[in-house]
Amino acid sequence: MEPLQTPSLVHLFFTNCEREDFAGWYHRKNEQWVHFSRTHLRDNTRYLALAFKNRGINPGQSIGIVANSCPEWIMADIASQINQAKVVPLFPNISSENFNFQCDDSDVQILLLNNVKELDQALQDCLGRFKAVICIDPGSSLPENGVYWSDLLKEGEELAKKEQSTLWLVNQISTITPDATFSIIYTSGSTGRPKGAELTHRNMLSQIQVIKKDFIHLDRRSDVALVILPVAHVLERMSVYFYILNGTKIYFGDTPKNASTLMTEIRPTVMTVVPRILERVYESMTGAADKLYGPKRWLLDRAIKLAKIEDPLKRPSLGKRIYDKLVYSKMRDAIGGRFRIIVSGGGALNKSICRFLLNVGLNVTEGYGLTECSPVVSVNKIGSIRPGSVGTPLTHLQVKIGENSEVLVKGDSVFKGYHNMPETNKEIFTEDGFFRTGDQGSFDKDGYLFLTGRIKELLKTSTGKYVSPNPIELEISRHPLVEQALVIANDRKFASVLIFLNPVNARRFLQRDKHDFDVNKAMESTRINEALQRHITRINKKLNHWEQIRKWTLVGDSLTVESGLLTPTLKIRRKAAEEKYAEEIERMYQ
Repeated sequence: MEPLQTPSLVHLFFTNCEREDFAGWYHRKNEQWVHFSRTHLRDNTRYLALAFKNRGINPGQSIGIVANSCPEWIMADIASQINQAKVVPLFPNISSENFNFQCDDSDVQILLLNNVKELDQALQDCLGRFKAVICIDPGSSLPENGVYWSDLLKEGEELAKKEQSTLWLVNQISTITPDATFSIIYTSGSTGRPKGAELTHRNMLSQIQVIKKDFIHLDRRSDVALVILPVAHVLERMSVYFYILNGTKIYFGDTPKNASTLMTEIRPTVMTVVPRILERVYESMTGAADKLYGPKRWLLDRAIKLAKIEDPLKRPSLGKRIYDKLVYSKMRDAIGGRFRIIVSGGGALNKSICRFLLNVGLNVTEGYGLTECSPVVSVNKIGSIRPGSVGTPLTHLQVKIGENSEVLVKGDSVFKGYHNMPETNKEIFTEDGFFRTGDQGSFDKDGYLFLTGRIKELLKTSTGKYVSPNPIELEISRHPLVEQALVIANDRKFASVLIFLNPVNARRFLQRDKHDFDVNKAMESTRINEALQRHITRINKKLNHWEQIRKWTLVGDSLTVESGLLTPTLKIRRKAAEEKYAEEIERMYQ
């Protein structure tokens, strides 16, 4: 157990606020960047903690946050920890059943949100259950138990004038122990009861400490971090605390949809993303050729082709060096031009896209983790990236391969168990204390981890054969015409797949402009269907006969978080998609 440099995330936060060279944070609101100075962050977080206490929050209880990423999110996180309460991240599009279960299970007393209108109506109907509902947006309507963020800060500021308030703050902060739970993070609940992973200060601190020491080095004088993922997702939340440890200037974006605008506005040097965002970057870079003609089109096509096939780990060829000056440098400039590190997590990144981005000069490092591991287990180190792998384990962790090729993890950043689930907690750890991840993988001779599937998602056909859908879906999704793929095989006599069409690449493939493109016509296109069938045939040659895709259906609908078909990290929700496309699935088996 490596000694912690600081006893709690609260101590880490305030230590950062005391640095004179800490430039503070920024948040994009109404297309303007609002600055949060270090003194603003320090003082208002204290006011917020006092206001929480005044509103009746007790140690061991919880505060729920259902808001987009913003400085207020982290301030509320720290203020909750000062009260020795836990933060429960919530999402605006979960079912009211799961919402109420999570709030009951974790004893949520106060709810923080941006604007009431951003919640589904079913969740709005649940607001009366809380002691207080805090609205960050001054333009939001207020429920009967509502209070505006600004008014709550004024309440705390008045309380701070009392001597006993200062003594209370000092005592609360000094008595937080590293092994105290600071957050309960629930699984999506797509199968069965949602499970609340309890994370401690030690879990998070040990991880960011090791990442700083051995994997990613930031300079607080020059590095600029962009936050575009939901902080409710543990990967981005960990990233924010990593930036706090480094004293990095942080820009909180308004929405991931504005990623390209945000990158050009602030020209970040580091950010954390999910694969889908990098796929959009790739599509934007390769799609630039559509607007060019003649020699320029020829040059760009050649540069793109080279970037797709050259080994990024070998010494650059003469052609690559030439293209870097003529083409790749302009591609980098289009997304800010200053990136040093882009960390990809939350799902597998297409190997060919990773190779392309590395070749155009973007240090994309892919990692692997789970909420239960706070979340990082392994990561590719800058300078020794191996595309297709999820890197090498963090140095403070023990990682090994157990029965059924299961990845097992042990160490300071592995959680202590699920909230209120003692029986489950007995099953998820081995006798020697390793956490059973449920993921299958293997190590190569150099210690790089490769994931091969997920035990819990094995699909069993009606003939008794098992199909691991994840690697097959990943292979299918590597085709540029495919947005996402969903393998169907459970209780079926053979494997089939729903293929979600990528409309941008379909339009390019058919050489149509935006005004002359129709998704429904594209789905009927002989060229597109033949291209996809050739792709499926190639994949089937690598599979066991019971895993091979016998039938497939093309789907033209857009996959969005709002529709409930994607998770906040842009992974497809299997159960929801199977229910929505039940008729299409049944037709494949008639």
